[in-house]
Amino acid sequence: MRNVVQYEGIKLWVDQDVIHCKLRPDFFKNYEKKKTEEALFNAISILYDREYRPLLLDLKQINCTDAIEIFMLISNSVPINTLVLSRAFLVRSTSLRFLLALNNITGNKVVPNRIYTDFDLALLYCQNKYKDFNTVSQGSFT
Repeated sequence: MRNVVQYEGIKLWVDQDVIHCKLRPDFFKNYEKKKTEEALFNAISILYDREYRPLLLDLKQINCTDAIEIFMLISNSVPINTLVLSRAFLVRSTSLRFLLALNNITGNKVVPNRIYTDFDLALLYCQNKYKDFNTVSQGSFT
């Protein structure tokens, strides 16, 4: 784990070529949509280091309403889309996973969203996206 960035209940770090994000439940006491998007963008920018990486958001500690709200914010954020390769959301229930997956079907997302209840599967998805992207990127320069 390197470059840990913490801000008012948001914790981000890079591990295994994936940007991890964890939100504490008390984060939503002071939640303001614009401020949060800006804070996430700035934190991801620090970790970005001119290299696209997948973003893995752990939403297991927060309630369903807050998870939906942050999912919608990040999914529709143009500034965050410019910094990440893909997004994987880790949620605590299959019903929430299903609800968020419905939004994926109806939304027009440039950066793909994946929703998981299992951390290992979410991490594997992110690592594969990173590996595939870099294989293609390196192949186009040789």
